[in-house]
Amino acid sequence: MFSLQKILVPIDFSDHSLTAASQAGALARRFQSEITLFHVSELPDSSPLSGPLGFGIAAAEAERADRLSRQRKKLEEFGVAELAGIPVKRILCCGDPAQAIARRARDEKSDLIVIATRGHGAFRRFLLGSVTAKVLHDVECPVWTGAHLEKAAAPTAIRRVMCAVNFGPRTSDEIRWAAAFAAGSDAKLTVTNAVLDNPPNLPDRYLFQWHEEAHWGAEERLRNLLGDLGIHAETLVVSDGDIPKAISRAANDQNAGVLVIGRSCAERTGLGSHAYSIICAAPCPVVSI
Repeated sequence: MFSLQKILVPIDFSDHSLTAASQAGALARRFQSEITLFHVSELPDSSPLSGPLGFGIAAAEAERADRLSRQRKKLEEFGVAELAGIPVKRILCCGDPAQAIARRARDEKSDLIVIATRGHGAFRRFLLGSVTAKVLHDVECPVWTGAHLEKAAAPTAIRRVMCAVNFGPRTSDEIRWAAAFAAGSDAKLTVTNAVLDNPPNLPDRYLFQWHEEAHWGAEERLRNLLGDLGIHAETLVVSDGDIPKAISRAANDQNAGVLVIGRSCAERTGLGSHAYSIICAAPCPVVSI
């Protein structure tokens, strides 16, 4: 049975993070989860000396304490209606956002991180860049992201889960997670693979043969893989010169409520050749495994 015991939701008090919290709340109600709302303050861990030989540091510390107090109050008031009836922990810390999020996920053994890809303050500057990239690179648990979270169906209304695979080393894990989530959501599962329309350095006279063999080969690999895993799902092979665009279009055509993909954090070499582009372009939330 699919289980999401602990969901970590990093927030910056923006409308986008409120939508992410609402999405996490819907997941928590369905899967009986506990949520941790986690805000990383832009303040440093300690104040620098604010005057010659340290004169004035007391005033700086008082200002810092006052700002943290206001942020704690905002944290306590954040998402009360959206998360009503759900066990919620509210945690505030200072430091680097990406490092703090990754550390909290490890310490809590989070089953899922739900994070908006837009916000304000430090998050607005970085959530479409370094913070999200670092979180996706550094954490081991699945991460639920979405530039279009505010337009997405509630998780309780998802009727189609799409899993895009590239036959890499984590493909089996991606499909297992997607299948379990689909079963727990009473949704159908489609497993898809994208092949290039025009592979590099292939003469035009061989393109027709390439299209047939590439599609047939991908279909056969998908069927064999699903058979080995004992998982029933629809299969779909798409082609385009731009793989993220092909996956995005397929998710839109299939009316997918969530898209599951893999990422290369195990190799610690980044997000892979297409993962980040898919996350940014997808018409629905993306879970990266």
